Parts: sequence; C-alpha cells; structure tokens
Amino acid sequence: MNVNMKDRLVRLVRNNMPWFILLVVAVIFSFSSSNFFSLQNIINILNQNAYVIVCSIGITFIMMAGQIDLSVGYQMSLIGVSLGILVKYFDPPVWVLLLAGILMGVVLCELNMILAVKLRITLLMVTVSTSMLYQGISYTVSGSKTLSGFSDSFKFISQGYIGSIPFAVILTLVLVVIMSIFLTKTYWGTYIYALGGNEDAARLAGISVTAAKMMIGAIAGIFVGLSSIMLVARVGTAQSGVGPGTEFTVITGILLGGVSARG
Repeated sequence: MNVNMKDRLVRLVRNNMPWFILLVVAVIFSFSSSNFFSLQNIINILNQNAYVIVCSIGITFIMMAGQIDLSVGYQMSLIGVSLGILVKYFDPPVWVLLLAGILMGVVLCELNMILAVKLRITLLMVTVSTSMLYQGISYTVSGSKTLSGFSDSFKFISQGYIGSIPFAVILTLVLVVIMSIFLTKTYWGTYIYALGGNEDAARLAGISVTAAKMMIGAIAGIFVGLSSIMLVARVGTAQSGVGPGTEFTVITGILLGGVSARG
C-alpha cells in the first residue's frame, strides 16, 4: 500500500469514526440474535430512545456553539413532577400539559443561558450549580412521591402507534428533519456554526452574539421540554428520580455523532 493510499484511508477512518464504531457494535450484537437487524428491532430501539434523541437535538445546538449543559436531566426531573402536580390538582387537557412542559423547558434553559451571559462564565459552570437547584426544587414540590393519573391521550405521545409504527418514532424523525433543514438552510443555523467556530469573529462579522445565544437557549428548552413530556408519557408516572443521568447519555450520543465539545 503506497503512502497516499494509506493517508487517505487514515483520514477516511478518522473523519467517519462514529460510523465505524456503530458498524462494529452492530456486527458484534448481530451475533447475539438473528433478529438484531430486523426492521421491527430497529423501530423498537428508536422507540425506546426517542426521548433521548429529541433531547439531543436541542443540546446539539448548545454544543455546536461551544457550550455544555449539565442540568438537562435535572430540568427533566423538575418538568416531569410539575406536570404530575398539574394532573393531580387541576387535571388539565393534554394541550395544556404539552404547552406547560415546553414553556418550562424554555424558561429553565434560558435561565441558564442568561446567567452565563450576564456573569460572563461558561454554561458548564452555570449548569453545575443550577442542576442542584432544579433537583432540590423537584424533590421539594413532589414531596419525594410518585405522581400518576396521566390520561391515555397523554400517554399516546410515547405509547401510541400510528399503524405499526410508534408515534414517538414518527415525531422524532420529523423533528430531526426539520432541525436539519434549520441548521443547513437558514441564517440562524449559520450563526450557530459561527458561534462555535469563533465567537469574537462572529461578533465582528455583525452577528448579535447575545441574541444568538438566547435563540439557542430557547430552541434547547423546547426540545428538553418535549423530551420530558415523552419520558413522562412513556413511564406513565412522574417522580424526581426520573431524568437525572440523561444528560450524560445525551452528551455522549452527540459526541459520537461527530459534534465537537469545543464547538
């Protein structure tokens, strides 16, 4: 093998390492079951991880901008028990629960971003603190109890099927397509790439860095809220212990997907 061919092969492997890892893992697990590569098994895997994928969409925007949010799981805990409390005392219609969950996600993510901007520190440092705050509030308002009573129409979000395909899988795929178009075909998507590349250069190019960060926080909040709703709908109950730890799964998935932790 000549030197040029070897260099091209090394670059190919380095630039596509996540895909090679996925291929190796898939091959290994294929020996455990003859049905591993079946369509139904793939759909089941997507269904089980739909809420993680949805959350990852929003946090991808944050990481592309060169930041890391460690409070995601604790936000999901607080949002989940808040929805449980709404159901327990008010029993609102499903659309109110959806709106409440999304709005709470936006508020919590924007609070993190505002603190990072105003205090001029990294989002990582801010979320190390706010994660404990969100978790404390979650345990306080829930009384460390499990909250139930969610309607079947609410559970349909993660437990329902359209034909033979889970609704959660359809929703996840639609959101992935929409946000992929947003990133690649809009000015705001270009701004996110610019922030992750060089924030000072983006500012000198005329981009309102603060406005872009607030936009990123809002988008991340929408998806954290949606993923929280999907998680609660999947489990059928809400408790403070459900959610924490998801942030590491999300961040690991994003890194394996090729997004750099440095933007």
